[in-house]
This record gives sequence, structure tokens and C-alpha cells, in this order.
Amino acid sequence: MTKVIRVSISLIMFFLFTLATMVHAQQANTNCKNLEKENRLDDIKINKIQIKMTRVIESVYEDTIVYFKKQKKSNNQPKRLDIHNRGLNILVLNLGNQVIKMKELLEEVKEQGTNCLKIVRSISDKVNTTQGIHAEMLRSLGNKNTTEHDFMDLIKSLN
Repeated sequence: MTKVIRVSISLIMFFLFTLATMVHAQQANTNCKNLEKENRLDDIKINKIQIKMTRVIESVYEDTIVYFKKQKKSNNQPKRLDIHNRGLNILVLNLGNQVIKMKELLEEVKEQGTNCLKIVRSISDKVNTTQGIHAEMLRSLGNKNTTEHDFMDLIKSLN
């Protein structure tokens, strides 16, 4: 009789342990999926910022009109970047905020341990390149000799 009780208790303990392990693994996968979804949302926001930056550089703001109007293609001389363009400065700062959010997400993913290694690799490369591009954009906004073409190259390199 005691052998039956020992075997049944050991089987119950085994099943409880496996159940607890499966529940824990399920939570880890859910966390990774949520973090991956946040990463995709950050990518979408960066793409929207990129589109808005392109639109701001390709357009000229007229004083009497509330909307942006496409520039007419004039001569082939490179046009200098308007460093006082408020819209462009705000968009560069928004890009900086996205870089900070992506860094925080990277730290959060690293805290998950080995569960989300694939996400860590993709986010870390993306954070480093985006941070470098943002720093270069800030430098070019501070430089009066930066042309719109140079800044457009930086915007295109965000992808």
C-alpha cells in the first residue's frame, strides 16, 4: 500500500512540474511575441517619420497658404538645407525619441534572457544604425553647407 501511495505522489509531482514548466514557457513566448509586435510598431513609426521628412524637403511652405506645395524643379545647383525648417527639426527630434524607445525595448528584450535571441539580434542592429543616422542628421542640421540631396541620402538610408 505504501508503494502505491509513493508512486501516485511521485506521478502527481511529475505532472505538476511539467504543467508548471509548460505554463512558464507559454508566458515567455507570449512576452517575446509582444516585444516583437512593439518592434514592428516602432518600425512603422520610423517609416512614417521618413515619409514625412521626404515630404517636407520636397515641398516649400508658402506664407499665405496653410499646406505644403511641391517645389518646381529649377536649375541643377544643389540647394542648401534650410536648418531653420521647424517641421524638419521636429521630425529629427521625433526620430531621436524613437531611437530612445527602441533602446528601451532592446533592454527589455535582453532581460528576457535566451528566450528572444532572434529579436535581440534584429533590434540591436537596427538601433545602432538608426542611432548613427540620427546623429548624422543632427550634425548636418548644424552645418550650414549641407545640401538637401545629402540630407535626402540620410533619410533614404533609414530603411
